[in-house]
Amino acid sequence: MKLLPLLAFARIPGNAFSFWLRRNVRCSWGMPTLHQESKDDLFAYLHEDRGEAEERAAALHDRYQLEPLARLSSASLYRKNLYLLDILEKATQALPVPFPDSSSVRGVDVGSKDWYYLFAQERWLRWHNRKKDKPVALTGIELDGYEIHAGFHSRQGYARAYLEQTGNPEVCYRIGDFLEWKDGEQDIIFIFYPLLLRYHLLLWGLPLRYFAPEKILAKAAALTRPGGWLIVLCHTRREHELLLGFGRATGEYELLREGEVSSNLVDFQGAVDETCFSVWEKKKPDRPC
Repeated sequence: MKLLPLLAFARIPGNAFSFWLRRNVRCSWGMPTLHQESKDDLFAYLHEDRGEAEERAAALHDRYQLEPLARLSSASLYRKNLYLLDILEKATQALPVPFPDSSSVRGVDVGSKDWYYLFAQERWLRWHNRKKDKPVALTGIELDGYEIHAGFHSRQGYARAYLEQTGNPEVCYRIGDFLEWKDGEQDIIFIFYPLLLRYHLLLWGLPLRYFAPEKILAKAAALTRPGGWLIVLCHTRREHELLLGFGRATGEYELLREGEVSSNLVDFQGAVDETCFSVWEKKKPDRPC
């Protein structure tokens, strides 16, 4: 266990060079073509709980209007979006999701990668806003958006393909450093699986200078409107405990709920058994007596 972090630090020079190369060369074959796979046997990997998973997936499909995604996606991509919806529902159950007085709901997703979970995220926000019927404006921010994935398409290319599926013109993907981002107050900020350990950041191929979890949480707090939310998912209990410390250190958030959450709607369930969540609310200013 101690050898892996040490080996990761050997990647510092290579990460810096390859990151510089990606940002300056920006090779990509544009937007990929999304292909359809059958959704008839999504949970073949399950045995005892298979029927329960199918019922849960059907309920999520209907509630969040997932037909456009189901119609044009791989089975894996569809399951991952079901998984996120399942996790979000369990993490925020019975909590009053905040609605603004403004004309739209504004949110930002920090560290979006290729934003494969966008459809679920956008639909979750839309469903919780259904009574007020306000537009949902959602921005994904990714530092390393030019990294190349399968088919020689960049993360940005894949994100744009997923973005089109939502049919929401208020959704956009930005490549850049969240710490430098300026777009006014947000109603909700998502940070899914932040890099809270230096060697994790290095294994993901990023330059060490971008390791700044405390600053990222402080930036999120500064951008969240009073009464707005921050939702964070972490892979492990160790990372979760670190995140709780960073969140409290901002002095800006009140922790509404935290803990472990599980779902069997993905076929790599064993790898996510320790998934932890935390839901934070930006403190409101004290009212004068």
